Amino acid sequence: MTDDYADARHADESLDEEAANDVAFRKLIYGLAGDDIDPDECGPVEAAQRAVDRVDALEEENEQLRQRTIELRDQVNKMNRAAEFYQDVARKTAAKRDRQAAIVLKHAAKVTNAAGRQEYDGGRIQDVLEAADEKIHRTNTYAVMKKAEELVADCDLCRYQKEPRSSSKNTRLIVKSPTDLPETVAGVRIHEGVLSG
Repeated sequence: MTDDYADARHADESLDEEAANDVAFRKLIYGLAGDDIDPDECGPVEAAQRAVDRVDALEEENEQLRQRTIELRDQVNKMNRAAEFYQDVARKTAAKRDRQAAIVLKHAAKVTNAAGRQEYDGGRIQDVLEAADEKIHRTNTYAVMKKAEELVADCDLCRYQKEPRSSSKNTRLIVKSPTDLPETVAGVRIHEGVLSG
């Protein structure tokens, strides 16, 4: 292992105090002045002035970097708060969509069980949800049907049937064997008041 300070230690031991101070002063000044200063072309006073200028410039740059760091930290904090807000909104929206799908699923089970049919027309969804005090825009009804299919997670029992615009049939939710649907979906009792026996 090499000793990086062996030469300096040797100079301290071999030089008298004044010479050692002179060498130390030159090393310090020329070192602070920067690598582009040639001691053969630049005297100690000029080197000292360059060193002061360089230190001043470095202090100014350091202060700018500190300010920039504070600004970036503030931006990151704002972005984190915004991300938390949007995640909270997304969670609430997902929970709301789950509840809407469960309400529709409950109604679909009731209608299909009572009528002995397997198809539930998607056009009724907006009325069903509004009757349950759930606000929904008509453009979101298909998303609610898709969510109902996802919540049941068994396409043999419940599936979303999308029809092209040119079709004479409406997009619908097909519910087969409503008695086999889960008892509760997204906190809504599907079978409550729906199934007999």
